Amino acid sequence: MSATILPFVRPPQDALMAVHSKIPSTAMTASFLGTERTSHAVQVTPDGLLLTVGYSVMEATEVWVTNRKGQTAEAIVLAHDYDSGLALLRPTVAIGLSYLETANLGSVKPGDSMNVLGAGDKEAFSVDLFALEEFAGRWEYLLEQALYTLPFYERWSGAAVLNQQGQLVGIGSLALGLRGPSGEIEPGNLFIPVDLVMPHLEYLTLHGRKPGKLRPWLGALVEEQDSEIYVVGIYSDAPAARAGLKPGDIIVSVDQHRVSSMADFFRTIWGYGAAGVALPLTVSDGKDIRGVVLATIDRNSFFLQHAGNMFS
Repeated sequence: MSATILPFVRPPQDALMAVHSKIPSTAMTASFLGTERTSHAVQVTPDGLLLTVGYSVMEATEVWVTNRKGQTAEAIVLAHDYDSGLALLRPTVAIGLSYLETANLGSVKPGDSMNVLGAGDKEAFSVDLFALEEFAGRWEYLLEQALYTLPFYERWSGAAVLNQQGQLVGIGSLALGLRGPSGEIEPGNLFIPVDLVMPHLEYLTLHGRKPGKLRPWLGALVEEQDSEIYVVGIYSDAPAARAGLKPGDIIVSVDQHRVSSMADFFRTIWGYGAAGVALPLTVSDGKDIRGVVLATIDRNSFFLQHAGNMFS
């Protein structure tokens, strides 16, 4: 009688870690993202690199990760890629139990059944890929294709969404309403594609950002209403604040190019030049129209500079 020894296959949950971040009360994002943030992170390489959603560790002075066995280690934020919204972490002590292979968006299509996993989940949560569509966020953020899933997963921040082959395709970012098959608005989730950063892991690890030119950043929060772009918030001391923009202003055009959607506005300013370019805007307060020129910077430099001033 002979016995067959089957190889041990670790469950995908072993690649998930819980994240706990501490943020100073003086941080720019403390008032609306909080000073204690929890999320998930997913190990994506054998040597311990983790991906999570960037806002969960933004401006953090401490980041702690905990594996499935309860082992905890402090983590270093190696990179925060503001273009994708993903952050790259490395634990200071090797506590990773496993990692997940990744796949690009070509491995999935709307209608596919997928699985969502968060740290501590005993079983995967089954979802359907509702859509692969553009997403524009008011914080100067644009995804050409985001993964929209139904039904709603409650612990979405940094969670993993896996394709039918068990490969990591996206990282959880948002809860939002989606018009489901019934025609009613249903709560669902948005996941960020990991293929936005996976080809650049080595560069991100060494330089803290992806290769290529840095996008110009205004430091304004905008919303779209009736084909007009409204300023709804301003970061203190950011280019928009220095140029005199105020909440309630309407951005009419960028160097004579009229803008009527957030996506169009973001593509126009990013196509105008690299960070540091002088950006001419036409702005209206609802009565008068004026021209302003913003001395743009890159977002990462702004937050690094602010981090240096938080305790001074």
